Amino acid sequence: MNSLQEFYNTLDVSDFDKSNEGEICDRLKQLTNLLSSKKSKDAGLSELEREAFSIQKSFDYKNEPGNGKVAGLSWQFSGTQTLENGEVIPFYWPNVAAYSINEFNYFEERFRNCRNQYAKAEYGLLVYFGKMTDFSNHKTFKSHLYQNLFDLAKRYFEKVNSQENPKGYTLYFFDSVEKALKIAIEAKLEGELKQILNYVLNRLYDWDIRKPGTLRVVSDLVGIIVQNINWFKKAESDFDKVIEKCFEAAEHLKNHNKWGSISVLSLCISLQKKLQKPTESYIAKKANLYEELADEAEKAGNNSAVSLVEDSIRLFKQVKSKSDLDRLQRKYAHLRGKFKLGKFSQELESEATRDLLRRIKESVSISNEQEIIGLLIRCPWYPSLEMARQMSEESANKSVFLTLIPTVVLDKFGNTIERFTSDAEKIEHNFLSTYGFNFQIGTQTLVRFFWEAFHAKKLSFESILGHLESTWLNEEIERNYYGQAAKIKPLDILKPPIKYFFVELERYRLDNSYNPDIVTVIDSLTLKIEGLIRYFVERLGIPTFKFKDSIAIEKLLDDLLADLAHMPEGNPDQKTNFDEDDRFLIKYVMTSKSGYNLRNKVAHCLLDVDEYSLGFVIVLLCIILKLTKYKFIKRD
Repeated sequence: MNSLQEFYNTLDVSDFDKSNEGEICDRLKQLTNLLSSKKSKDAGLSELEREAFSIQKSFDYKNEPGNGKVAGLSWQFSGTQTLENGEVIPFYWPNVAAYSINEFNYFEERFRNCRNQYAKAEYGLLVYFGKMTDFSNHKTFKSHLYQNLFDLAKRYFEKVNSQENPKGYTLYFFDSVEKALKIAIEAKLEGELKQILNYVLNRLYDWDIRKPGTLRVVSDLVGIIVQNINWFKKAESDFDKVIEKCFEAAEHLKNHNKWGSISVLSLCISLQKKLQKPTESYIAKKANLYEELADEAEKAGNNSAVSLVEDSIRLFKQVKSKSDLDRLQRKYAHLRGKFKLGKFSQELESEATRDLLRRIKESVSISNEQEIIGLLIRCPWYPSLEMARQMSEESANKSVFLTLIPTVVLDKFGNTIERFTSDAEKIEHNFLSTYGFNFQIGTQTLVRFFWEAFHAKKLSFESILGHLESTWLNEEIERNYYGQAAKIKPLDILKPPIKYFFVELERYRLDNSYNPDIVTVIDSLTLKIEGLIRYFVERLGIPTFKFKDSIAIEKLLDDLLADLAHMPEGNPDQKTNFDEDDRFLIKYVMTSKSGYNLRNKVAHCLLDVDEYSLGFVIVLLCIILKLTKYKFIKRD
């Protein structure tokens, strides 16, 4: 591809859809580089095309220009820049908040002229959310955009309903349906609104519950109905038929996926509440499923049986079923004495596991090497602090077992290393436990994604090095040692352990009996991360040392992490723009006694050889990559 017009022509005649987004962006990146090398004026438009497909589009995005967002549109990457005067400012790509009417005029022209259904929808959504052109306010435009999205949704559903059911198309289908529905509502397109409401209902009524995707399809279709209940009421929808189908799916799922059945019953309950109809029978069925799960967990020797019985008790209390409560309270007393207090766990159902693996494989298959690294950086592998706090509060409100959770943290030698005694400390302990549980799940997913990308030859030492070389880690830092000037690059200390890790992985890939040396890698990367944090703080212009008894000493890692906090309580002038979720993740892994405390364990040789794991290496690599999303750019 040698010209922008050639890209237009190729796109028009292609059958590209959402699954080809990575390929489109990759082609545009290559085209931009080629046009830039020729000093062509089209290089800027080629890059704008790549941004058009990279901008995140959702009705959930609020208008926050200061955070690089406009209503409905958001960036893909974010970081910081340091100006010449030392001021640190945020960085966003694509920076849609900086777009003028010129960019949106271009998107409008592409919407009018582009013949590819998927690309046309992307351009149209940019015009719709941008609201900067006269055309964006026309009802005719909104109707055309609705129809484009609706046709795209029908095209995606054909894939979902096929025997092959290609990976990812369920998500593409619901995204298109939801966008089309919300446009019809916002633009007051009466005929179109009636059309899509009926379409959603008919897809639910006609869905064959014996198909593998039943949980996702039924849950999402009913979810759309629940979220837009008033519009479905105005359309005089047959809600009895909706409930009947929903319950039919729940009954089918309970034979092989009780968790899925519980999820669908929860939607039945939500819908009945919205309709002000009785919910007791659905709550009771949900409670029975929790009891069945508890019985299965008890037989397997899994102490999650206790918390599952708690859930069943809570639900039977809502329906005031005395006989069930009496039986479960006896069972609860039996289980509480049977199991030692410890970790709660529940194995994911096979369908959920298959769905996760399918999504991982899909993400890897449609992404190139740089996009894989981008996913490692920006994907929410771990819960946000806000989400973790919310989950911990919800668990505290519903759990009858919370007061039995230990309020001290012991190390493996039996030493008490942290206490939680006051009510506030117990709340914090519950939050840390919730974060830790979700951290374990997130790490399992991260490891699977990493391994899949490695085997697909889309993640290697060379690809990671290529990324790191384009970041601040490869920028020289000037130092004076004993009066002698020296220039150093943080990247130089990272290359050897990362290269060694991939050499060991490759040896294991060729010979599964080989035991890769991850001890050396973890020991090295753990201490290197402390060095990177020190470099980072130094680049912010914050001292990395402090005085004690008139002697200058280097700050500890906890002190450096405290220096990274953006406008912390008591020091609002400390503005770093460092993501608090990133900062907490690093602290949890590196120094928190309630977390992994890797820095201390490595430095004092407190890890036994069987405690070293591949997960540690990948989490450490993920932290290093997350540090590269920040930029220090000096400007006049």
